[in-house]
Amino acid sequence: MSDYEFAGGVVIENPYPVDQVKIIQAPLPNHVVLPLQQRIGDEAKPCVKVGDRVLTGQVIAQTQDQFCVPIHASISGTVVDISQQIIPHKSGLKANCISIESDGKDEWIKTQGCGNDFLQCDRQTMIDYVQRSGIVGLGGAGFPSHTKLNKAVDCHTLIINGTECEPGVMCDNALMQHHPREVIRGVEILLHITGAKKAIIAIENDKQEAYQALLMFNHNDKISLAQLPAKYTSGAEKLLIKALLGIEIPSGGFAADKGVLCQNVASTKAIFDAVIEQRPLISRIVTITGDAVTPVNIELRLGTSFEQAISLTDVNAQAHDYRMGGMMMGVDIVDIKMPICKITNCIFVNNKKTQQLAKECIRCGSCNTVCPIGLLPQQIYWHAKGKNIEKCMDYNLLDCIECACCSYVCPSHIDLVNYFSFAKALHNKQTADQHKTDIARDRFEFREYRLERNKKERAQMMADKKQALKEKMAKDKVQGQAQKDKIAQAMERVKKNKEKNA
Repeated sequence: MSDYEFAGGVVIENPYPVDQVKIIQAPLPNHVVLPLQQRIGDEAKPCVKVGDRVLTGQVIAQTQDQFCVPIHASISGTVVDISQQIIPHKSGLKANCISIESDGKDEWIKTQGCGNDFLQCDRQTMIDYVQRSGIVGLGGAGFPSHTKLNKAVDCHTLIINGTECEPGVMCDNALMQHHPREVIRGVEILLHITGAKKAIIAIENDKQEAYQALLMFNHNDKISLAQLPAKYTSGAEKLLIKALLGIEIPSGGFAADKGVLCQNVASTKAIFDAVIEQRPLISRIVTITGDAVTPVNIELRLGTSFEQAISLTDVNAQAHDYRMGGMMMGVDIVDIKMPICKITNCIFVNNKKTQQLAKECIRCGSCNTVCPIGLLPQQIYWHAKGKNIEKCMDYNLLDCIECACCSYVCPSHIDLVNYFSFAKALHNKQTADQHKTDIARDRFEFREYRLERNKKERAQMMADKKQALKEKMAKDKVQGQAQKDKIAQAMERVKKNKEKNA
């Protein structure tokens, strides 16, 4: 089953291959820093304070936003600080973090789950376990898994993404090789939750050991394995669905709209841990690679610093550049004292190199050829460079997945994806500004309307009062005249009586 193909993309050999994909279990860290700002949604609010003792797996921060997941302590120990610290994000901004000092015991809190008899659990109960366990997309997107599961009401196909197309990253490959039983069981749990008729585990065809391991443990007729060409970006959700099912997700649409649910293979294993092993997400496998280290996979507790993680490898003594995530879509890291988080799948440690200077675009069209979405990066680049965001939108800027294929093949070394990212940010700012302007205009127009309405109502009220006063005066005049007539008649009768009696 290796006939699945998609247009565009680039073939990039792993620059740092290894003979054997292993997983090293890291020692318990002495100190962890857990960011409260998640990938999306509101920042979690601490439910512990400085000085509190916490247990491994204990919820230490949560939010009322049902879109988000709670934050768990990844070690047992004492909360020593709650303050703003730099987090691994391309913005370089700070966020509130909870720091825990280890007591060396790794004492776990009692947790809940369905156990092996998960088929007896109803759908919503299992989704609640997934949410309470803090599971998000571990492939790098960080989208809350329970939100996807809640939307998968009419799901007919489940796709488990094990492609791991970013060159150099091998944490998912290691996971599938060393935990195939748990992955298969996790897929069965997802089939039970979604009610899907079938599940497809997608793997690139250069990961034969992982493919064979899953094949050996798969005894479920609903689960099949599909091998895709080892080409970047085979793991993009919409491309994966198109390649496997021939279903095209329209611009602005979602996989759930077409009855498809995609989950990363590491998230699937984490769902197994939550439902059957009753363990929240407090660690993950991280690939540490680059030309300055011997590539290795390490299972690390969340909140471990980049510095401590790198110290567990055979790293040279030269000056280094650091990058979190893939070499294509990752984020450059300046301060390695910041902590790893749920979306830290890889750390690149490379010897410092002089960056190649960008030259003028020669209009070769290579970027247009490799774009997996079928966009025209060259045109978008020119308009983004001129800050003509409206024109960028005409060329479907928002469909860009920022895979950096265009930047990779550009002979002029133009960082095209940075221009696109900037244009998106500018579009979002303009949209927000326009929204504020629209609100201000609506308020002003309503105020003018209200003042004019009040003026008219006041004028009408005064006219009504004046008319009512006129009518009252006329009525009073008539009544007064009638009263005078009555008095005159009475006086006349009195006069006549006097004359008669005289």
